[in-house]
Amino acid sequence: MIHNYIIGIDGGGSHCRAILQNSDGEYIGEGVSGASNIMSDPHKALSSIISASETAIADANLSVSLSDVVVMAGLAGANIPKAKDYFLSLPLPFKQTHIMSDLHAACYGALEGDNGGLIICGTGSAATCHIDGTFKDVGGYGLSLGDNGSAAWLGLQAVKKTLLTMDGVHQESVLANRVVEQLQAHKASDIVAITSSYKPSHYGQLAPLVSTCYAAGCETATGVIREGARYIHSIINTLNEYYRIHYKKADDKTAGDPPVMPVCVVGGLADTYIPLLPENIQRLLCSPKKNAQRGAISYFSKVGRESDGIKGGAE
Repeated sequence: MIHNYIIGIDGGGSHCRAILQNSDGEYIGEGVSGASNIMSDPHKALSSIISASETAIADANLSVSLSDVVVMAGLAGANIPKAKDYFLSLPLPFKQTHIMSDLHAACYGALEGDNGGLIICGTGSAATCHIDGTFKDVGGYGLSLGDNGSAAWLGLQAVKKTLLTMDGVHQESVLANRVVEQLQAHKASDIVAITSSYKPSHYGQLAPLVSTCYAAGCETATGVIREGARYIHSIINTLNEYYRIHYKKADDKTAGDPPVMPVCVVGGLADTYIPLLPENIQRLLCSPKKNAQRGAISYFSKVGRESDGIKGGAE
């Protein structure tokens, strides 16, 4: 089915990015707004999606209402069925709303629907392997249970190590001093009070301190960054193993090794981690071909109503 206007959404823990596509497949507008994780705050996510969509429509200089557009969105938290169902129960103002995991949208866009893997290391972290229309996910459990290597994880590690330093367990470091300055804290209880209401996006705002201190040679920051890189390395190995098992099951008679799995590492920390990976792993890496917004549009345009993450009609 051809729609006059489609909005592709990439909704993550810190930002919601939208692109507007017309019936000719041309991208004619874009917009950006705030966090859009439907598991941690579905109402905030909906507000961000509406805001980014309205900005994209305005950017295209169109007199079009939200009820005239179809939204095809990759959203953080959409991998959790309960979160997806609740979000789709909200009063959505769009003609149709299709949602999938932001991880899957990013993977589908990066590889243009081909087989391969993708790792996101942004505010949160997660990985997936796309093979013949199905996805195998690793991680993506949120900061309290995982998100290793993410910006939020870096910020959380920085706070933890700062508290250990203030307790005298760890020696002083440039990183600990910078965290104290950033939070304007005088004692450990100040940090506890300040961070008591922190969400992943707040911890993510501390990640640049870790990166800056790492670049300056701080041993504490270096240890955190290298731990994050080791996690990314282990995830790539895990995805590769799944890839090999799949091809072995697909044809036990196939001679030789399975095809090499292309992997995209994306997100704000990708450039930090990639140089720390072994050379044989770096040779597997490729650049993404399309962004997650276009990935969402491509995926739902192809599968249509075969997807279950759909709500039709504005309410």
